[in-house]
Amino acid sequence: MARKNKMEFCFAVRMRMFPSHKQEKILWKNINVSRFIYNQLLANSYTDSAINKLNKLYPIPKNYWKYRTVKGKKTVIAKSKKRAVGLDRITADRYPWLGDKDLDSLMFYNTEIHYQSAGQMFRKVYRSGVPKFKRKDRSVQSYSTSAIRQKGATLYAKSSIRFLDHSHLQLPKIGRIKVKLNRPLPDNNAVITTATVKHFSDGTWFVSLLLKNDQPFVKELPLATDPIGIDLNLTEFLVDSNGNKVDNPRYYRKSRKHLARLQHKLAIKYRRAKKEKRNLRDCKNYQKLRQKVASLHKHVLNQRNNFTHVLSTALVKNHDLVVAENLQGKNMIKNHALAMSISDAGWRTFLIQMEYKAKMYGKTFVEIDPKYTTQRCHACGHIKKGKDRISLSGNKAHQTDHFTYICYNKDCPLYMQKQDRDVNASKNILDKGYSALLGFASPKTKISR
Repeated sequence: MARKNKMEFCFAVRMRMFPSHKQEKILWKNINVSRFIYNQLLANSYTDSAINKLNKLYPIPKNYWKYRTVKGKKTVIAKSKKRAVGLDRITADRYPWLGDKDLDSLMFYNTEIHYQSAGQMFRKVYRSGVPKFKRKDRSVQSYSTSAIRQKGATLYAKSSIRFLDHSHLQLPKIGRIKVKLNRPLPDNNAVITTATVKHFSDGTWFVSLLLKNDQPFVKELPLATDPIGIDLNLTEFLVDSNGNKVDNPRYYRKSRKHLARLQHKLAIKYRRAKKEKRNLRDCKNYQKLRQKVASLHKHVLNQRNNFTHVLSTALVKNHDLVVAENLQGKNMIKNHALAMSISDAGWRTFLIQMEYKAKMYGKTFVEIDPKYTTQRCHACGHIKKGKDRISLSGNKAHQTDHFTYICYNKDCPLYMQKQDRDVNASKNILDKGYSALLGFASPKTKISR
């Protein structure tokens, strides 16, 4: 079997976890220490005044961000019984609880890796933003650990992280813990490398395992020889170049009234507790209602993720080439009139799923620049400009309705014929995808194979 760093293929498995009360205490210890170490490393990297300067500068100079290391060493967490965190002021002598026997030693190492990754991402991609401090009241709390394995380790043997059976997992410092698998595990040649434990605000626990193998986890699908372009919009979730439409489920809008009622009740209990000067952690009714609100948010998220997963898998399996627009949701939600609808659609999540599934199944996925895809006629290439330009609300002077595209170029074979605006856009998207594959790609084009 190949070494861990030599294994080419990765696969992630996520499952629900059901810890006992004793195990929950150990998990919370590791989560809290991981957050503390990350924040301390970040605090010693730059001062508060530097953070404000970094937020204002654009573009940020490459030499502005620097790591502080100890004695010129690359590793800032020393391997010792004191578990020193590299910076002299963060030691077990000053913080005795860092030497607790329930703390996972590899949790310290993984926290440092996450800290370094945040800095590297900031230097490479400025839009990722300055690394931020982890808050104690975040909706998701987590920590990561690595597997210590012997030669010949598998999913079920010779590793500190392994499955005892299909319903129980062995974790460092936690021991045997009950889990619920939502999919069958791959073959026994796979190796568990890291595990990330997460706690959500609705009180649920999850564990994510990263598996590696020298053989692919998923077999490549046979070619379908059916290319397709898809246009993402708010009326329907997507319209493809064949004229097929997928309705927008609008999960958040359907749950909005129920969520508003629960949040109104929660606000009343919050004001009452503050008026009576009670600690919110001791208010049982408030905590029960808070978990209901969090559960409803999680339910909407799960619905949206399930919808995008099913749809993206179907598109990748049934089409050789899928072309979509490279939409930047972060910029689009600045329009306050459409922000909620765009966030509810989950376009970016869908595109990310399409990207990695295309690679996994041996298909091709292309993201193209959306410029002029709505204004251009797919038959003749004429682009609407000025008064003829199509807006989101439609152009009443030249359109019979919001969903119609009419070409006014007299040389066009579709002159004065009504076309579906979204189908026309999806055909333009497919044409741009072909151009990208032939080498005529814009800087915003992204090809995944």
